[in-house]
Parts: sequence; C-alpha cells; structure tokens
Amino acid sequence: MGIFHRIRSSSSSWSRPSRIRPQRILAAICLACACALAVWVLTPSSAGTAIVVAKSDLAPGTELKAQDLTLTQFPSDLVPDKAFRSVDEVKGRATSAGLSKGSPLTSSIVLDQQALPKGSRDLLMPIRLADDASAALLQPGQKIRLFSSLPDGGSEIVVEKVTIARLVDKPEGIAAESGQLVSVILSADDAGRVAEFAGLPISFAILPR
Repeated sequence: MGIFHRIRSSSSSWSRPSRIRPQRILAAICLACACALAVWVLTPSSAGTAIVVAKSDLAPGTELKAQDLTLTQFPSDLVPDKAFRSVDEVKGRATSAGLSKGSPLTSSIVLDQQALPKGSRDLLMPIRLADDASAALLQPGQKIRLFSSLPDGGSEIVVEKVTIARLVDKPEGIAAESGQLVSVILSADDAGRVAEFAGLPISFAILPR
C-alpha cells in the first residue's frame, strides 16, 4: 500500500505544475496587454492636421502678414470647420474679430476680400450689431443705415448707407459674444465715423433696393 500511495503522491505533484502553468501564462499575457494599452494611451499621437493659427494676439481688422501666422498640428477630430490649411490662403486678408495667440483662423473670422470690386477705394469693416433677432433678416448685398443709442438717451445716425459683405458665423459656447458680427463695405470717411461709436450699441434699418 505504501508503494501505491507514493506513486499517487508523485503523480499528483507532477500534474500540479501542469494545472498552474496555463494560469501563469494567461496572467502574463493580460499584464503585457495592460502595459501595451497604458503606453498607447499615454504616448501622444504625432498624427494630426496642420492648420493656420495666430502667432500672436491680433486686433480686429488686422491685415494679416506671414509673420502673424503659423501652422500647428491639431488632432483631426478637433479641427474647426472651414479652418485654413495654408498661410498663403490667409496672407493679405483682414481679421473680422480679435484673435488670441494660438487661435485657429477660419473663414468666419477672416474678411472676404473678394467682396470689394476690383479697383475700389472702399473698405471692409467688421461691425457688431446689437440685435441678434433683427440681424437674422440680413443678407449679403443688402444696404443698411446704421444708428447708435447714445449714453444720455436718444439715438443718432452713424452712417447713412453701408453694404453688407458677409454675416460672420457666430461661435458657440458661453464665451460667444452677443450681437451679430457683420462685415460691411463703406468709405474711409464712414469707417472713421463708425470708429467714433466704438463700444456703443449699433442698430440698423434695411434700405429699399
């Protein structure tokens, strides 16, 4: 009996490693997968899309030069709609709003120079209209008269007639400014007149065609 007992004990000890070994292998595989996943998550991806951003803070109406712009890699799923991919596309055009360093340049915040007839001495100027609801009536090509509410009451005509060049798309989010931003075509004298009312609410009336 003692011989058979020793044989059974030996066979049990031989089979035990065979039961443990697959478990250890599985644990090692799981650990390797976990490490690989951690490295993949923590390693920044070099893939992306190069878009044009402001190289420094830019004021509204700035005529853009090559030194004002740079290309930066953005994650492809975070690239804004209508973002510019080449500095040459933007160079020589003007901003319709202020930009902070690193802000992407999109077609909604760069004035369309093609809105001016060839050889025209007129200017394109961004103006923020106070009434969002009324601004929904506007379309490019319409002529409007600009008014301003005065601090001591009443209103005053700012400019008798300007032409709407483009309605600038409003950014979404809590940082978005109230009022519709439009680019208008006007003379240099009228642009100076509008500048006198900076900071005051601007309203408008649509002129007949």
